[in-house]
Amino acid sequence: MYFLHPEILWWLFLALIPVIIHLFNFRRYRKIYFSDVSLLKNILKQTKKQNKLKHFIVLLTRIFAVASIVIAFAGPRLGDRHTGSVSKVKSLYIDNSFSMEGETERGMAFEVARNLATEIIKSSENDVRFLIQTNDYFSGKRTVSKKEALNSIEKLKISPVSRKFSDIDIRQKKLLKNIESYNSYWFSDFQKYAFDIENFINDSVNRYIFLPVKHTNNKNIYVDTCYFTKPVILPGSTAKLKTVIKNASSAAYEKIPVKLFINGKQKNVEGIDLLPHKSKEVEFEFIPYETGWQYGKITIEDYPVTFDDDLLFSFKINKRIKILDINNGSPNKYLQTFYLSDTSFDFHEQKLSHLNTADFKMFDLIILDEPDELTSGITESLKNFLKSGGNVLLIPGINSDINSINLFLKSTGGGKLSSPDTSETRVKNINIKSPVFKEIISKIPANPDLPKVKFHYPFKYHYTSGYQSLVNLLNGDEFIVSKNTDNGNLFILTAPLDKKVTDLMFNPLFTGIMFGPALTSANNSKLFYTIGKDDKITLPYYTGNKDKVFTFMLKDSDYEFIPGQKTQGGKTTFFINNLISKAGYYQGILNDSVYFVVAYNYDRKESDPDFYSAETLDSLLRKSPVTNYKIEFGEINNIRKVINDERKGSQLWKLFIIFALLMLLAEALILRLWK
Repeated sequence: MYFLHPEILWWLFLALIPVIIHLFNFRRYRKIYFSDVSLLKNILKQTKKQNKLKHFIVLLTRIFAVASIVIAFAGPRLGDRHTGSVSKVKSLYIDNSFSMEGETERGMAFEVARNLATEIIKSSENDVRFLIQTNDYFSGKRTVSKKEALNSIEKLKISPVSRKFSDIDIRQKKLLKNIESYNSYWFSDFQKYAFDIENFINDSVNRYIFLPVKHTNNKNIYVDTCYFTKPVILPGSTAKLKTVIKNASSAAYEKIPVKLFINGKQKNVEGIDLLPHKSKEVEFEFIPYETGWQYGKITIEDYPVTFDDDLLFSFKINKRIKILDINNGSPNKYLQTFYLSDTSFDFHEQKLSHLNTADFKMFDLIILDEPDELTSGITESLKNFLKSGGNVLLIPGINSDINSINLFLKSTGGGKLSSPDTSETRVKNINIKSPVFKEIISKIPANPDLPKVKFHYPFKYHYTSGYQSLVNLLNGDEFIVSKNTDNGNLFILTAPLDKKVTDLMFNPLFTGIMFGPALTSANNSKLFYTIGKDDKITLPYYTGNKDKVFTFMLKDSDYEFIPGQKTQGGKTTFFINNLISKAGYYQGILNDSVYFVVAYNYDRKESDPDFYSAETLDSLLRKSPVTNYKIEFGEINNIRKVINDERKGSQLWKLFIIFALLMLLAEALILRLWK
């Protein structure tokens, strides 16, 4: 046995009062004179013994009565303090993550959990305080009354937020740090990824009651991801989009329709079969004709878990790819002829001596066309252009200042052009698996006629510098290399485009080499982002004025907010900080114009219907830091059993009150009937 209020036991000294009364009230004797006491002697002895016994029994009844009343007020409990029932505070965690959309024998798992929690509250005593916890921290930061708790439970909804159980427990302990002990109830399907009991804090004082809500159908398929096979999409050209559909269950699916929508219009549909615990890649082809931002959606139909049946994405189609040629006086005629002959490109040129670096942000690709020298100012502007997501193609000339070019290469992360090699060689290998050539060069003939090279700059770089070999020469030197720098790409052609130097311009490979840097654009944002994960995103857009900021607006909704934002190097970093909780298209608004669109989807970690059974829970809990726990299946009868067990422990004070009353009754009867 233990006591909720052991300090009251100090009042047991009140039991001395009957003892004091007994000692002083029965010590006085009354003298009666008789002429002959010989006949009374035996009677006197007998009466004195009876009185002593009677008074002693009355004393005991009074002591027991006082002691019982004091013990009743001290709040007696059966068992040990660390394993017994709990005080007047109860913490209830109701799992409201997406996995709780699953079905049980009595309906949706979330509704079952909410009903069970309601039963706990209704069956509790009126003076009990409650802490209501969910994944989105619905309860606030305080305990509430019985009535407030019932109102809170009524307002609960499914939330996209999902948390580890240890995070919930840490918050629970923080909010109840001033509570001596409490009961903690956990209503959940106990999804494996979330139930990290091994990370709980050691606890032998508080009592944990786990109530698994069992799903009857652990089936789910979902849209996992999507991507374009070409990084740049042009109006009127065929776009290829691939998506991955996953089966997260042990059941097989047949003829599942997968649909593609662009701007609300269905573009394609594919029927697929899915084996248990397998995924399948589906390819869609469509031809976009509209320019600007596009709103895409891939959708399937699956029940009852539906939050992951849609995957939203956004992308931008530009009218033309803008290219700036920086040269010494006039553009290379081969470059000019190639880019001006294709309507996909918007070709411009500027002289190196009259260069306006402020215009860089207007272009997708900058070509350094055999520059004589790169000044420090131009180098810095090119670095910022690469950081903002632009592409740079460097073509050194025969008379170029290699030292200034190497300073530019050093500022971008390494690599160095050496003294020119004038020995004749030819192209040997082409890396057609590279994203630069993947969609441009599909196959190389058995005996190709590859370009010859009579002059080139050997390019040296460390294997950790991030350069990728695209085309190399027979002598082992690099002919074309590329490197991802920040958000952009740097391409280096080690030979000038001069017919005295190489015949590349007259070779079919020239088309692929020129298309690659132009089409490998990094200016577009990601196709989609994930709620809860992508709380900080960087986009190649900026206001141009530090006093202006972007506003995010949810498409087809009144919801809008201004996130924290920081502009640097021609791009802006946005700090979302949980301001996005609903999947949808969020438009970046500036001066009443849509600058960009980002698509946010719900996290797929709730998509895997893999749950712990009660038996497995018990084996995990035996090894966990939680020592005082109980597992009950989420049934109404089990809830009532838990409440009844608590009440038995909490009603012990009534027994002591009854015992005190019995002692007082016994005292009255002894005094009245014992003559």
